[in-house]
Amino acid sequence: MKGILRILIISSLVFMFPVLAKAQYQGAYLEINSKTGVYAVGDSIKVWAVVTPDCDAELQFSVQENMLDYLSRTTVSLSEGRHLLYVGVCENPAHHVFMLGLPDGKPGSDKTSVVGAITSPESFSSGYTAPEDLRKFWKKQIAAMRKTPLDARLSPAPVVKTPHEGFRCYDLEIPMHEGNPVRGYLVCPEGAARRSLPVVIRAHAAGVKGKWCQSSIDEAIKIAKRGGGAIVLDINAHGMLNGQPQEYYDRLEAGELDNYSTREITGHEDFYFRLMFLRMVRALDYLVTLPEWDRERVLVYGESQGGAQAAALAGIDPRVTAAVLRVPAFTDVAGRLDGRKGSWPGPYAGKAEEYKDILPYYDCACLLTQTKAKLFVEAGLVDYTCPPACVAAGYNNAASKDKTLVFFPYRPHTTGKMDKRFYDRWKEEIRGPREKFIDDYLK
Repeated sequence: MKGILRILIISSLVFMFPVLAKAQYQGAYLEINSKTGVYAVGDSIKVWAVVTPDCDAELQFSVQENMLDYLSRTTVSLSEGRHLLYVGVCENPAHHVFMLGLPDGKPGSDKTSVVGAITSPESFSSGYTAPEDLRKFWKKQIAAMRKTPLDARLSPAPVVKTPHEGFRCYDLEIPMHEGNPVRGYLVCPEGAARRSLPVVIRAHAAGVKGKWCQSSIDEAIKIAKRGGGAIVLDINAHGMLNGQPQEYYDRLEAGELDNYSTREITGHEDFYFRLMFLRMVRALDYLVTLPEWDRERVLVYGESQGGAQAAALAGIDPRVTAAVLRVPAFTDVAGRLDGRKGSWPGPYAGKAEEYKDILPYYDCACLLTQTKAKLFVEAGLVDYTCPPACVAAGYNNAASKDKTLVFFPYRPHTTGKMDKRFYDRWKEEIRGPREKFIDDYLK
């Protein structure tokens, strides 16, 4: 069943278009009649093309539903100016992506401009249902892990850029019962009173060798300075050594951690993400022993795979009181079972039926049914990695009474690939409220 009754209104004027080697399409961009990209059933969606001068090519305008099916693909010739391309009525809950660009362009390429719209996101449900023994499964995993003493080892951490006067900075390692240890950078304000500070765990996006997926002492210090101060652990997902030469991470990605996110699963406990999620619990086990912890506040923060780690910890561990989930991965990986593209990792999303007896124990859309933490969740309406409908389904499942979900119609998976024409808007409308959420919680 389609979510929009299609009515196309196409200008017949000639449009010439340059090919520019930039992160987003520069010759034209799309606008919609909703600031947030969110609509209710019965609302009308309007899409305009804003065309710049000096262009030399025909364009293709397409409408895609639920990031699977194309409802239409039309060749258009447009003159400089603003042109209404599409009018449609939202018939039922659905997610749509509108794309304008060169005929060989793909979403997120430098040959296209994209904008997204979502209808009745509160109506989306996850492809998997949370197993009845979900909490029992994770209690068993945690109990087995806790048989190994914490025995945390701290060593001085190098500080590269960020001023750190007044902070203790450590390279932290905590042994696990199996697999790699917990590793990350720990920062704590000096001289803090007993029971005075919240705990923050920051997790990273997927990968191994990129700077975005490695622990950062500088980022840990920046967070520790926020609000009224905080105890911060910047954790890496894999238990890798911190602060190593690039060659170390290159070797890991090509060897031990090659294709870690797409490996075959043979059983409930034979899954790479099990230990990734357990390391989050292990880290918290140690952090709450610190005398400076206020015995109340635990905030977890992450983007993409880090968002999945944060969501998983919030679902598994009731000590988490707040979570910031930016385009969280592994949230409704079985979206295809509900007629839409599933969340990263793609190979599991494509095998949702095959793994239906295992993946619900790890899918954050299921794990969030167990949390009562305060939530701030961000989704991008042109995010093909962690589709917004999947994020909405996970959010809807969350048992939290205090939760916020925000969408941005021009956000792809990474903000670095977002059309720069809309970046300031995203900072004001999305990043600003998110940072206020964090600061208010840490005061």
